[in-house]
Amino acid sequence: MKRTVVLMLAVLTLVIGYGLVNTDLNVAYAQQHTELTLKPIEPVKDFYFEYAAQHGWEKLNDITREKAMSEVLSEGAFLSSGSRLYTPRVLWIERMAVADYYFRDFDEAEQEFYDDFYIDPADGIAILAVLSDSNPRKIQDVEFIVRDSTGKVYKGSDVRAYSSPVSERAVFGVTIYDATYNLLVFGDFSEVEDIRLFVLAEGMMGRAEHRWILK
Repeated sequence: MKRTVVLMLAVLTLVIGYGLVNTDLNVAYAQQHTELTLKPIEPVKDFYFEYAAQHGWEKLNDITREKAMSEVLSEGAFLSSGSRLYTPRVLWIERMAVADYYFRDFDEAEQEFYDDFYIDPADGIAILAVLSDSNPRKIQDVEFIVRDSTGKVYKGSDVRAYSSPVSERAVFGVTIYDATYNLLVFGDFSEVEDIRLFVLAEGMMGRAEHRWILK
C-alpha cells in the first residue's frame, strides 16, 4: 500500500511537472513568434492560426501591434510622438484580423495582402508615425530620416511620406493637433538589428527619435 502511494505521488509529480514545463514552453513559443522581426511569415503562419483559434485574431493583432510600437527616445520639438513599424508579420496579422471581423475568406485576404500590402524587407519598410503639438504648422512642416544598425541613412527621396488630414482635440481647454503619416522607406533592411526614425520640424531645434530593436 505504501509503495503504491509513493508511485502514485511520483506519477502525479511528473504529470504536474510536465504540465508546468509545457506551459512555460507554450508561453516562450508564443513570445518567440510574436516578437518584432522582419523574418518571413510562412514558417509561423500555422502558429498564428492556432493561436487565433484559441484566443481570437483581435487579441493576436493587439499583441503584435503593441510590440511594433517604437521606443520613444526623444520627443524633439513636438508635444508628443509615436510610431509603429509594420513588419510583414504585423501587417499580415492585421489583414487577417480585418478579414475575420468582416467574415471574409482568409485565402482571399492573404492574396490581397501580397498583392496590395506586402513589402519585402530587402526592398523597404513601412512605418506609421503620429505627431502631436499645439502648433499645427510644427507637425506639418517635417522631415523624416531613418537610420539602421549598419549605419545606412535614408532621407529625401528614400522616404516617401503620405499624410492624413490634421485632426484636433481639446485637452484641459488647450487645442492639440495630430498629424498621421504613412512612411515608405526604400532600402535593404533584411539583415538589420535595429531601426531608428528621426523626425525634424522645420526651423526648430531638436528632433524626435524612435527606435525598434529587431529579433
